[in-house]
Amino acid sequence: MFSPRRLWAIPMNLLKKFQQRKSHVLLENTIMLYILTFSNALLGLVTQGYQTRVLGAEHIGLLGAANYTTNFFQIFIDFGFIMSATAKISQHREDKKYLNKTLTCVVSAKCFFMLLSFLILMIFIRPSLKEPGELLAYLFYLLYVCMVALLPDFMYRGLEKMSAITVRAVLVKVFATAMVFVFVKKPEDYYLVPLISAIGNAGATLFVYWHLFAKLGLRFAKVSFRDIWLEIKDASQFFLSKVSAAINSNLNGILLKNVAGPVANGLYFNADKVISTARNGMSPISDSLYPHMMKHKNFKLIKKAMLYLYPVILGGCAIVFIFARPLLVLWLGEEVGSQVVLPLRLLIPAAVFTFPNYVLGYPTMGAMGLAKYANISVAFGTVVYLLGVGISFFTWGINLVSLCVLTSLTDFAILVFRLVVIVRNRHLLSGSEGPQEPVKEGKKL
Repeated sequence: MFSPRRLWAIPMNLLKKFQQRKSHVLLENTIMLYILTFSNALLGLVTQGYQTRVLGAEHIGLLGAANYTTNFFQIFIDFGFIMSATAKISQHREDKKYLNKTLTCVVSAKCFFMLLSFLILMIFIRPSLKEPGELLAYLFYLLYVCMVALLPDFMYRGLEKMSAITVRAVLVKVFATAMVFVFVKKPEDYYLVPLISAIGNAGATLFVYWHLFAKLGLRFAKVSFRDIWLEIKDASQFFLSKVSAAINSNLNGILLKNVAGPVANGLYFNADKVISTARNGMSPISDSLYPHMMKHKNFKLIKKAMLYLYPVILGGCAIVFIFARPLLVLWLGEEVGSQVVLPLRLLIPAAVFTFPNYVLGYPTMGAMGLAKYANISVAFGTVVYLLGVGISFFTWGINLVSLCVLTSLTDFAILVFRLVVIVRNRHLLSGSEGPQEPVKEGKKL
């Protein structure tokens, strides 16, 4: 007979055995980062069908608008630290004093940005919200964003120790996800969805800090305002890229809610949920490659990722495209699922372009010394997107179909830009296996 204590011991024993194996650290970091990152998207996907049936397309649209809006706050709070701080931790992983200082500066900067975010929400966004439940949805989504931002995953990514926190953090999130089925019972309960997610992530974040202090021996250190400012300055180049990416991925939902109404936005939100889950399933590979490539610059890994993983992703996209209708009806029900088929199929090319965009972005271009062009490529995509929005507005109008097509076109434009830069600087790829000094930025675009 199994007691709760024995049930808890099962994943802990598996984790212990996994940590004792002798396989490559990169593989471990990739798997653990995949589980931690993908768990949020997968758990959200599990509850989305239930939410759609209980809340209806209109309330799902309201939640989607709140989600897309607060995603901009998440970019603001993260401020590019996930890239700049991860690279620093990877390069100085043996210097505990440096790690303590970086941790303190990043967390201090994020807390300041959180305060600004709540002020902006209450001063500029609150007047446009029509009902108390909608305001609560925005506030709880922003709280959720803050809990995610406080998670010091940049430290574990840089140290390549993701296995240390993954299992316990995911178990906390699973419990919180189950609470959606317990407490969300009628359409008026829609604001509870982000609240439950925020509580789950708060639990995971508390555990991670306990592990950081008790197991890794790290501490918050005394830092100056100048130290914090320099950390913000180093992250600013990545922040501009993240803002551009946020415009590309989140403005659709905001436009649809205000132009076409919450029902149209609800349909888009459901289709985008599938694409976002696919993106989150691919991003851990890129995220784990980034610190490894910055340290070792082994470009053969990039080639292997494209040769062996990308065909599997293409096959998955083809299956979803072909069987979109039965899968969506099973997931969302006949009424809503049948209406989501077209927007999902129009968004699938975005998923097709995602993996090469991720892998050829910071892992490849950063290791080549071309990180600034990875940032510029996203800004280029934003220009393409905004031009498309303008053309749509003055011609056939902004609607669900045009914005889905535009999203796929934007990702394609970013991929073409990155391919051109890499090909024109391909001399930086030669003789680049094993630990090396940082590559200087290429002189030509």
